[in-house]
Amino acid sequence: MIGLPVGTAEADEHLTVWIEHYLDLAVRGVRSPEVAGKISRHLERFSAWISGGLGHDRLPAITTREVAAWRDHLAAAGRHAKDGTTAPMAPATVNNHLAHLSALFSWISTHAPAALLPGGDPTKRVEPLRLPTPEVRALSGAQVRTVKNVLDRLESFHQLTGRRHRGDRSRATHRHARPLRDRAIVHTMLGTGLRRAEIAGLDLAQLEPRDPEHLRQAKKAKLNGVRGKGRTTRSVFLGRDARAALADYLQAEHPIDATDDSTALFLAASSIAARRPGGRLSPRSINTIVSEIGALHDLQVAGADRQLGTLRPHDLRHTFAYQLSEASGHNRAELERRLGHANDRYLKLYTNPPDDIAAAYVEDL
Repeated sequence: MIGLPVGTAEADEHLTVWIEHYLDLAVRGVRSPEVAGKISRHLERFSAWISGGLGHDRLPAITTREVAAWRDHLAAAGRHAKDGTTAPMAPATVNNHLAHLSALFSWISTHAPAALLPGGDPTKRVEPLRLPTPEVRALSGAQVRTVKNVLDRLESFHQLTGRRHRGDRSRATHRHARPLRDRAIVHTMLGTGLRRAEIAGLDLAQLEPRDPEHLRQAKKAKLNGVRGKGRTTRSVFLGRDARAALADYLQAEHPIDATDDSTALFLAASSIAARRPGGRLSPRSINTIVSEIGALHDLQVAGADRQLGTLRPHDLRHTFAYQLSEASGHNRAELERRLGHANDRYLKLYTNPPDDIAAAYVEDL
């Protein structure tokens, strides 16, 4: 039991105790705070499932049958709404839970006395769920154009419209509104394909150059050391739209919200009392920003072919991947480098054309 706290008894067989040892010694400080938090939540759900079903959480009682039953429970009713109702959990999310549980038991198998797992690792023979065929989610060329049009006018949608503000061309925006930040986020995602967690995790120090005027002019501006999945890092270049949007944000809004301990590139409004330490946006906040811009877009455009429905951060990633694939002549090495993904299943998905382009391929055949 090398590395375990002094005084840990061999007879200590409670799952909750071993989960805490695992988190302290192998997760916290090793993985990002967001990932560590997610792993902790997933393992707590399994612990609650075991305690609720067996009346205790003794490790020797955890069998393959129990793990498989938990997998099936998540798939059937793993999501809990605020009103107390349940819903199925997506297969990919269920498999993510299983992967974190498997990592826990692999660690326990290495560090715990053999008697605690008499049947061996109970996760080894539990198959993950089959994933559905991935959906192509890249925006069409017409949709990209109207999204950028709405982004160009984003400030006007947040301006105060009361009587005392009428006729004032430089009207103030709503207290928590940060239209320049939101525009910069969407342009950065459209121009780099970064995931929402990667966007939320960006620090100002990763941006090169950081001076707004230099940023507007530098054609090789980039984000260095972007932290992706699987402890990978990569650098991504910034296109014209992303550079200009970031420069505007850094010049006008970022200084308003930055404090002495702020390191993040994208900050929550300082007027929000419950914002995170240092003001860093959460991945969930990125979801909300992108979704709200999508809803605003659909109110501004006519025609079913331009409507977005629910706009998600991954839609922007798919759009970037398809456009990069076209621009690079389907260069696999370039796609892997910029997307931070080497899995064939996802590379093929990301580079599938939007429906309007795919339909045009067969129009005259």
